[in-house]
Amino acid sequence: MQETSRELVYYVATSVDHYIAHEDESVDGFLTEGHHISDYITSLRDYDTVLMGRRTYEWGYQFGVQPGQPAPMYGHMMQYVFSQSMPAYKVEQLEVIRQDPVPFVRDLKMQDGGAIYLCGGGLLAGHLLSHHLVDRIILKINPVIFGTGIPVFGSLERTLSLSLLDTKVYNNGVMFVHYAVNMPSA
Repeated sequence: MQETSRELVYYVATSVDHYIAHEDESVDGFLTEGHHISDYITSLRDYDTVLMGRRTYEWGYQFGVQPGQPAPMYGHMMQYVFSQSMPAYKVEQLEVIRQDPVPFVRDLKMQDGGAIYLCGGGLLAGHLLSHHLVDRIILKINPVIFGTGIPVFGSLERTLSLSLLDTKVYNNGVMFVHYAVNMPSA
């Protein structure tokens, strides 16, 4: 029997200087209207699972996400939130994971299912990239420079080779850049 692996895609909005948010976690300067938004929303149908850290999940509170409930935008997906401090929510379509994300994600990738969306969370993304668990990266680059903020790849301290798969440039200056993460040679 052949082993299969679900694809994990880090799909994230970023500034030109590679910050996913200001230091106060706001995203002032990201464009919230335009064809890139509808394309993003349409692309969510490609995923059946979403992973996020606590800060990303709680960031949704300002948009109507209720504590302990799945985020409506990802309502068709199983939602896993990695946190040591959140209550241990486990309801239909939402589960808080307290264990190290690496073994959990390795196991999840081997289960039946579709693509897995890694939503926001530079620290989580950097950790999973360090362990070669991210297969693709889609950067939604906004035409803004933050100067400082939350880095798109957390504190990743290694070099990773990428292969460009696709780009799409929108009239408002937003650009989607799709990369495959090249696995290191054995």
